[in-house]
Amino acid sequence: MHPPLARIAAVNVGTQARWLSRTLGRGGGTSLPGLLAQRIDAGLVGALAGELGHGCVLVTGTNGKTTTTRMLADVARRFGWTVLSNREGSNLLRGVATVLLDHSSRAGHLDVPEESIGIFEVDEGALPGAIDTLRPRLVVITNLFRDQLDRYFEVDFVARLWATALRRLPADATLVINADDAQVAYLGEEVSGGVAYYGLEDVRHAHGGLEHAADSRRCPRCGTDLHYERSFYAHLGHYGCGQCGWRRPAPRVAGWRVELSALEGTELEASTAVGNRVFQVPLPGLFNAYNALGAIAGASALGINPAVIEEAVAGASGAFGRLERFRVGDTLVCLLLVKNPSGFNQALRLVLDESQAEPVHLLLALNDNGPDGRDVSWIWDVDLELCAQDGVEFIMAAGERAHDLALRLKYAGMAVGDPGSGSPTDRTVVVEEDVVRAFWRAVERTPPGATLYVLPSYTAMWRLRENLAARRYVPRFYEQVELALAAA
Repeated sequence: MHPPLARIAAVNVGTQARWLSRTLGRGGGTSLPGLLAQRIDAGLVGALAGELGHGCVLVTGTNGKTTTTRMLADVARRFGWTVLSNREGSNLLRGVATVLLDHSSRAGHLDVPEESIGIFEVDEGALPGAIDTLRPRLVVITNLFRDQLDRYFEVDFVARLWATALRRLPADATLVINADDAQVAYLGEEVSGGVAYYGLEDVRHAHGGLEHAADSRRCPRCGTDLHYERSFYAHLGHYGCGQCGWRRPAPRVAGWRVELSALEGTELEASTAVGNRVFQVPLPGLFNAYNALGAIAGASALGINPAVIEEAVAGASGAFGRLERFRVGDTLVCLLLVKNPSGFNQALRLVLDESQAEPVHLLLALNDNGPDGRDVSWIWDVDLELCAQDGVEFIMAAGERAHDLALRLKYAGMAVGDPGSGSPTDRTVVVEEDVVRAFWRAVERTPPGATLYVLPSYTAMWRLRENLAARRYVPRFYEQVELALAAA
């Protein structure tokens, strides 16, 4: 069947725009080509996605969706399928459209084998449109935290948005969701199709009650405060409602044993369809144990055997800016994207646990551009008091809202000013608004052989990475994707 002329024109215009964008050095061409093509043919994305032999998978959530998508795509690729995925991180429909364009012929059809699948990261707000357009066979939801309050308001708003969209899933679709997040787990009550839960059972990493930064405390069924037997971080944990009796669903894919080895990675024993398996996850932190469980549960729902999943997870790598490590001269740099209280708290704990007795050198960077969220009041819910402990050698506050960070750090018990302005016991915060200048100043202050930990918000991370890529310390984001795919 011949596609309409509008589709042929859309594919060719979009493909040319992507080539021009990269050739002229105007970015990676991850969004504009898809946006142009959609304006020419509004039905482009649905039509091209409909040609994928194994359909589409969508992965969304506040934290972890990029890493979970990468893991799941790597599993499917190792299984022998051709995978189309927005690995470069453009997670609106225009980004999905660009990926499809990149695998299309000039005749307006996808140019992929029959054994092909689309595995796409989707922005939280874009999930409804993605469900309606792509008609996915599988949706994975990682968690729901407070994030970008000017865009998404509170978590209840996003939960209602998702619940409405999930009711429109195809009847044969499967929903894979985090049982330890009450708002997310309750979404399983809203769908008529299959639901698979995943979660942690190893309570050695849990504590009683809830953290102060928990974003979800009430029963989604009756509104009563939930009782938490255990919580792992934020509001993720084991819970139940004393009023209506609703409680955490039993996870099909459960993490029974989690061995954390600081920045070296995690050993995870998890239940699968053929019994418990041990997964070596080369990504650190409890949050990455959750990401791995989500990918394992998603891959299992696709019918991929555990041996293949195990091999793929063992080769996982973090996305750009997510625990990305590289050297600048004699300094090891570790870049950890932070964008909300729960993620920031986990990053701080990971850094401070890793360093142990070693002096810690920190660069924190906060912007308030659109992708960051204009409202930065969330930093008051970050446990920055952790930075006041012994062993933190210096902290540099950077970004367009560097002074907001410095004020928060002052209330956390640290002095603010130039190095040496206080007594030797003062933890002096140095303020430098320009994130690039702040980075190079921080490198100068970090002793040879030591590690500089950089925790930036989204656009601060992008600006810093662009500078480092121009100096060839790191690959450009689309080059990193190409290198990873070539290695796979």
